[in-house]
Amino acid sequence: MQDLAFFGIPAIYLLAALAFLLPRIPVVGKFFNIINTLIHELGHALVALILGGAILQIQIFSDTSGVTGTESKSTSKAILVSLAGYPFASAVGWTCFFLLSVGYEEWIVIGTTLIFVLMLILWIRNSYGLIWVLIFTALNAFIIYYVNNTTVTQVVALFYSLMIVIESVWSTLVLLKLSITQAGQAGDATNLKKFTHIPAFLWALGFVAFACYAAYRCGEMYFWR
Repeated sequence: MQDLAFFGIPAIYLLAALAFLLPRIPVVGKFFNIINTLIHELGHALVALILGGAILQIQIFSDTSGVTGTESKSTSKAILVSLAGYPFASAVGWTCFFLLSVGYEEWIVIGTTLIFVLMLILWIRNSYGLIWVLIFTALNAFIIYYVNNTTVTQVVALFYSLMIVIESVWSTLVLLKLSITQAGQAGDATNLKKFTHIPAFLWALGFVAFACYAAYRCGEMYFWR
């Protein structure tokens, strides 16, 4: 995969540029950015389940925002659920690059699809979320079973992985900005401030630090090895 190039430019750099620029494009970009949103919401859901809480529903919207309704049995557990989203997205990106480094690209394409379908069956309860998962599933089924080309699968897997890692960093930077300029609108950081009385920007800064560290480790595994 690292030997693949277009017009003399390594494919990985072109895909990295595309993964960064595409989410900034209206409509089409937001469609692909939902990948990161679903992974983020899955982080909240999994921690809630692990801690014995309940998941009421997950909703995904066309502006790339998402909401996971959970019930936790204590404040400390609610804190951990609120804490989970951003680090989980970073950890999934890190895992994807590990799979790339050992040649399991197909697992990334199939794995993300199966996870999102399972989320649809169990928790996603709004029309946009339903439509998005069905389209994403059809797209990946076409790539895996109809195109059935190793190079294409590798390119798609690398693109998805780059999207997840880049957006995991970008979303924390956006959160950090919101936590400073609009502290009451900073999502998870605001929720954590309400629970702990620790300023939202400190929580956001922690998310940024972990996202950047995970991104660095991804580069260490794949770009700079």
